[in-house]
Amino acid sequence: MNKFRFRAALPGGRLKFLLATESSGCHSFGVKLLIRILVLFFLLTSCATPELHPPENSGITEAVVSEPREEERKEEVPVEQKAVSETPTETVEPTPEPAPAPAPAPKKEPAVREVKIVQESAPAVFPASPSALYAHRLQTYPAEETEREVTFRIFPREYLIQTADGDTLLEIKAVSSEKDRAVYSLRAGAVLISAQGYIPQIISLSKHDSLIEAKLERRSGPLIRVGEISTDYQPKSVRFAPDGKSLFIANLGDFTALSQFSLNPLSQIRSFQVPQEYRGDSGFVETLILPGREEIWLSQMTRNIIHIFDMNTGEYLEGITVSGIWPKVLLATEDESRVYVSCWDSETIVEIDTESRHEIRSFKSSGTPRGMAFSPDGKNLLAAIFSSSGIDKIDLETGELLATYEASPGRITAMRHIVYDRYRREYYITAMAAGQVYRLSEDGKWLGWWEVGEKPNTCAVSPDGSRLFVSCRGPNNPDTGYLHKGYEFGKIFVINLISGEVESWIWGQDQPTGLDISPDGQYLAFSDFLSHKLELYRITRSSQPVARGGQ
Repeated sequence: MNKFRFRAALPGGRLKFLLATESSGCHSFGVKLLIRILVLFFLLTSCATPELHPPENSGITEAVVSEPREEERKEEVPVEQKAVSETPTETVEPTPEPAPAPAPAPKKEPAVREVKIVQESAPAVFPASPSALYAHRLQTYPAEETEREVTFRIFPREYLIQTADGDTLLEIKAVSSEKDRAVYSLRAGAVLISAQGYIPQIISLSKHDSLIEAKLERRSGPLIRVGEISTDYQPKSVRFAPDGKSLFIANLGDFTALSQFSLNPLSQIRSFQVPQEYRGDSGFVETLILPGREEIWLSQMTRNIIHIFDMNTGEYLEGITVSGIWPKVLLATEDESRVYVSCWDSETIVEIDTESRHEIRSFKSSGTPRGMAFSPDGKNLLAAIFSSSGIDKIDLETGELLATYEASPGRITAMRHIVYDRYRREYYITAMAAGQVYRLSEDGKWLGWWEVGEKPNTCAVSPDGSRLFVSCRGPNNPDTGYLHKGYEFGKIFVINLISGEVESWIWGQDQPTGLDISPDGQYLAFSDFLSHKLELYRITRSSQPVARGGQ
């Protein structure tokens, strides 16, 4: 009996096969052949090259290639809290609230292609460096035969645009630039946009693109982008549903009064329509949800009416005409028996009985009221006065104006929105003309302010009391007015209420306005008034202990 030895080199050592066969003729040859086939098969299945996978969080996307977020590195924003006693020397005039513009058909905005972020698989062989990875990905987009000029409107403005030459990234210089836009001459099918402190993005191009608008996301911070979706014309207020699975947007300049969007996936569910007689004027401003009644209320300032819908079906239930002129913000008592409406032009606050759906009475305010909040005991109502720097305190039993707390007497700071922090027992008020968020104690003492971006609009406290989020519209257009896109995107500011400092901020788009936080505190949503967009972000947990106390 002859012995045939076969050795196979395998990772980690050598494997020896010892087989015995008879040495006679064809039978021996067949056995040998069979053994060789088996050994070859074993080698191929055992020693195959392992499949390559991209590193975790490589962030490869179809329209955008994102570097990993550096969650461990805290974004430092050098903004200090100031004392209210410091009086600015410059007088700041308020920006009027936007009147609804007739819904154009089609819209008169320039054609801007949306930059969508869609997750896709990585290349089979992963390049050795980030630059090579970006270059490899850029070359997968076919270039045009001839150069064409493309205008970019990107924030931050200190950005680079690069294309690929083999494994090398090449910076492209602008042909011309003016204000917030720059023109580039390109053949490339895609470009890489990057800036210091931000996650780079790859944006695909086509020969039909004339204007690309985009923003970069910060490498670190408490907000992680989920996505965006187009809305109807001039989206105003944003309101999460009680279950946190959807949200509602009032459309100021559209004939579609109210839109509902799901979060997962981010898509539009339905539109809420008012009766035909009310559609021509648009002017839909703020919403209010009454969970116990399963109703959503919507103010239409141009018709002095409050519309009521079934929250679950979208069915129109009733309209309540109020005595006040230009109704805006809606606020309900905890038991949902009363709803209060701030009325802009008449400088009044209307009280409505929710059962009968009739106005009961109205209170006179010291100026133009907008945002409202209750005192902790529910006996008083506080109203932000847009035409001054004041906060009115009204006794809800008598309707008497008990006091007006002036943050800066004689100065118009345009107090717009007010919320109550039950953990610290104080109020936060956005001062739209001053670019500040004020702090007011329960007993009417001013505690200080935070400097934020230009034209702060809406603010909201996270459910755990750790942060305050503020939407800031950004500078008005100095040439054509605030109803047209300015030369800078707006911002969303994040104030850490535990440390008392501004923690971070991110770019919005054109005039971030409405803002809300999901009931579980996991998501932040805001509207871009002049970009006609809804943006959704995930909120990371605070690195500091959450607030304690409160009711």
